[in-house]
Amino acid sequence: MSAVWEAETPDWSDEVADEQPRRRLRAVPRRRQRMARTPFVLVLIVIFGLGMAGLLMLNTTLQNQAVQAQKLNNQATVLTYEQASLSRQLQQVEAPQELARRASALGMRADPYPAFIRTSDGKIIGYPDVVQGNEEPTQIVKTPEQLQAEAKAAAAKAAAAQAAKEAAAKQAAAEAAAQAKAQQAKAKQSSQKNGKSTNQKGQNASTAQNGRN
Repeated sequence: MSAVWEAETPDWSDEVADEQPRRRLRAVPRRRQRMARTPFVLVLIVIFGLGMAGLLMLNTTLQNQAVQAQKLNNQATVLTYEQASLSRQLQQVEAPQELARRASALGMRADPYPAFIRTSDGKIIGYPDVVQGNEEPTQIVKTPEQLQAEAKAAAAKAAAAQAAKEAAAKQAAAEAAAQAKAQQAKAKQSSQKNGKSTNQKGQNASTAQNGRN
């Protein structure tokens, strides 16, 4: 049996590599890429336009909200006045005078002869009597329509009285004028008669004088 023995040879590759000079590595700066001006300007214009549009929309929205708020405030003021008016009307309706007026309009009258029934024994206390409706005229509350009708009737009556008075005054003036005219006519007639008699006397006197001559 044979064996082949290989002689160990040293590895000189590492030593040779160490002896060769190593190259230094350094970072190479990148080239600056210049952006095109036109797209950049367009982007700025678009951003500026969007900002202006947003501001305009915001301003318009705020103005609309302010106008709407003013309208709502006006409506609230009007509703407050209406509520106050309705409250006053309700107080007027609930007033005793209004209740008395409505009762009078329905034909109800105050009873000056009240009577009460005692429930314990059924005895009537008081002196009940039939009410005619005119026992207490001061307690009859008239409706506005009745008051207006009475005022119109009083005004018509006063106008009629004034017209009658004026007619009587005119008639008296006419009668006085007629009397004065009649007196003037009588005076004229009497003066004419006196003149005629005077002329007649003068003529008679002249005739007598001529006869004497």
